[in-house]
Amino acid sequence: MSTTPAIEQIEEKAVAKQPSVKHQPTSKSSWRIADLTVLGVWILVTTFTLIHHEKWADEAQAWLLARDLDLPTLWFKELRYEGTPGLWHSILWLAQHILHIPYSGLGAIGLLLATVGVAFMLLRAPFPAYVRYLLAFSYFMLYQYAVIARPYVLLPLLAFAAALLFKDAKHPERITIVLVLLANLTLHGVLLTACIGLAFLWQAKRLWAGLDEPVRGRYVLCTGALLLVLFFVFAVINPPPDVSALNTVQAKTLSVIVPEAWQGINGAFFDWTPLTLAWLALMGGWCFMRKDANGLLLPIMVLVLGGFFGFYGAPHHQGTMFIAAITGFWIAWPTKREEKTFSVHARWTHQALVVGLVCLLGYQTWNAVVVVGNEYRYPYSGAEDAVKYLKSVGADHLSVNGYLLGMSAVQAQFDHNILANRPAAYFHLGGPAELNLDQDIKTYAADYVVFPVWDDWQAAKAGMFDPDMQASGYSLVHVSNGYLSFKRSEDIKEVYLIYHRNQ
Repeated sequence: MSTTPAIEQIEEKAVAKQPSVKHQPTSKSSWRIADLTVLGVWILVTTFTLIHHEKWADEAQAWLLARDLDLPTLWFKELRYEGTPGLWHSILWLAQHILHIPYSGLGAIGLLLATVGVAFMLLRAPFPAYVRYLLAFSYFMLYQYAVIARPYVLLPLLAFAAALLFKDAKHPERITIVLVLLANLTLHGVLLTACIGLAFLWQAKRLWAGLDEPVRGRYVLCTGALLLVLFFVFAVINPPPDVSALNTVQAKTLSVIVPEAWQGINGAFFDWTPLTLAWLALMGGWCFMRKDANGLLLPIMVLVLGGFFGFYGAPHHQGTMFIAAITGFWIAWPTKREEKTFSVHARWTHQALVVGLVCLLGYQTWNAVVVVGNEYRYPYSGAEDAVKYLKSVGADHLSVNGYLLGMSAVQAQFDHNILANRPAAYFHLGGPAELNLDQDIKTYAADYVVFPVWDDWQAAKAGMFDPDMQASGYSLVHVSNGYLSFKRSEDIKEVYLIYHRNQ
């Protein structure tokens, strides 16, 4: 199935020739047609969903940073506040400054990269066909890391590419290139890079006697290069003292971190503690049954990412643990030859694992079906409607005040900064929260004021905004609802309240 050298051959003999592969053209061609058919259906579903998706603040923020900053400023100044490496931002920078792609093309960029990842999985993953097909239509693969254009659209491709190359012990430079890209994707990518890289080196240690001298030299060079990249990434994202998000992270205690970490792990799988515990026990039993050091990589990656979720996690980060688990399965999945040597107990354990995996992917596919329906029925973000209203009243040619990160989703739909109270179109995440109404109203006397509200907007409107705004001579003229659909939820969350100054 794979063209990479098998580890067992290296252990048996220092220099082994790659065994010939017997081709079965008819059967293989039929499966390839099925794989490509599934991929075609996946593209149709995700494209349909993308057409109905309204981009939200996190998608727009990266676009604005790439649009308005040069690469050195982006990498060595602003990314420290974003808490993420710059691979995704650099892709968006190239898309805008070289290819001149407009903001409306952001979703297509994300979907294109996600499509490559899904195609890679369908054509190269070692799992049975029905597992691969369900995986393609699972929630994170179909929606969260495909339709929503964020760095995570590249996570499946890079993690799965590392899994494919993991057993290619004679060419460490190949997996190193993938891990370098993965480390520059997100903080979760950095953690996955560390886990996979250490496991790959542990594998090399076991095989060291059977490796040629030039291969050993490449291992040394690749290890040094990857360490330098990791140091570089940490230098780029090392947060300055005025990053406001640090206050929340530093205030967390172990009693808070552990439950939140479990919430992330539970959300990555079944969203119900009894089922997730049973699934984790089954995974653990399967890894123990494999009696291979590579099997330990799976639980380690899930636990590491789960612990990080406890420190700083949002619901969409749950998918990083899901992808980590699939990556771990890929690396430790038995070959057909290994399956033939299984004991009765091992065979039953493996079959139980496959059944559990089908149940997990079936549940996640249900989540995907519901969220696609919600995207069709409801606006994901209120930003697009807010922009339509602001343009209808010519607000972009008047004086407008806007606040907090949510305004990025509005700003990205204009070719210039429309806010009088903000020096840049993107939202700078450093320093105190920028909600100084009294001073701003006196300073700018804006014609319109826009407030993004994330939770109970009606309570916020009644208790916080209306009294202050009415006292300052403003009236609420428009409300733009947004739902930020996640799995099967459809709560109203990203809402924009627009106030107009009374004449």
